[in-house]
Amino acid sequence: MATNTIIQRAFNAGYLVEKYLPKLSKLLVNGFQDRNSPFAQGFIAGTKEMGMERNQNKSKFLEKIKTDFGSTSTSKSKNKEKDIDKEK
Repeated sequence: MATNTIIQRAFNAGYLVEKYLPKLSKLLVNGFQDRNSPFAQGFIAGTKEMGMERNQNKSKFLEKIKTDFGSTSTSKSKNKEKDIDKEK
């Protein structure tokens, strides 16, 4: 099998294992004796890719929460201040 094919299959395997079983993925990555083998390189690259995508999705989700809920809480506090000023 060509080296590129091995790397691609290992990448896909690493990506999927990291996506569904991240603890197992870490164990497998730590268990590679030869990290320079094509399979190890592909597998590690796949796990890193999935990890980056996971972090990007978390960041997008947090930003959406901030925009959806952060602006409402700010406007509520401003309205409270206006109400206090009106009462005086």
